[in-house]
Amino acid sequence: VAATVALACLLPLTATAWEYIGTEAGVKTFRKEVAGSDVMAFRGETSANIHIGKLLNVFLDKSQRKHWVDRYADSKTLEAGTNLEIYWIKFSLPFPVSDRDYVLRADGFPDANARTYVAKIKSVSDKRKGEDDCCTRAMAYGTYYKFEAVPGFEKTKITVEVHTDPKGILPDWVINMIQKKWPSKTLSGLIARAQGAGTVLPDYASWHQPPAPPAFSPPIECL
Repeated sequence: VAATVALACLLPLTATAWEYIGTEAGVKTFRKEVAGSDVMAFRGETSANIHIGKLLNVFLDKSQRKHWVDRYADSKTLEAGTNLEIYWIKFSLPFPVSDRDYVLRADGFPDANARTYVAKIKSVSDKRKGEDDCCTRAMAYGTYYKFEAVPGFEKTKITVEVHTDPKGILPDWVINMIQKKWPSKTLSGLIARAQGAGTVLPDYASWHQPPAPPAFSPPIECL
């Protein structure tokens, strides 16, 4: 994804609890109804025995998307800055469903004190990439990634939440069926790519170090 989610309120979800629907490739998947939407939101959770800096090295490198994003077909960066990217991305869907594309804005939020990196991604309009006949232009209401380094271990907790409408003429049950596997396939793909090709980004090299012990305070002597 790009130089691209504490931010539990990213998605406009109802107060309904997440419903667990299964585990695949070590990723627990949940779904949730969203107020005012016919399509459900999905959530994936997993932990990986890998340095957070390796995961982020792949996650933040736009050239790596093709290796781990499920159903990835093509992408193009329209604008990039520090912890920001606006980009077009195309997804290949199974026949007879037409391919989908999005124009997305990704904002990244590293927090060294909390040892977390959060990315928020949502659809935007951009005249640099209008709709064309390659795909149906879809809408991402909100995608949330959170990476959390576990102190003392090279282990990272990863969460993704996605609420997106593929648009076009598709029954809601077909949309939900296609999307429910996206969190597990995407997170397992990211982990596999980082294990095979990742190196630790210097900015995150110390995030797994154990917390410093509290400063010693000598006992107060009574007079």
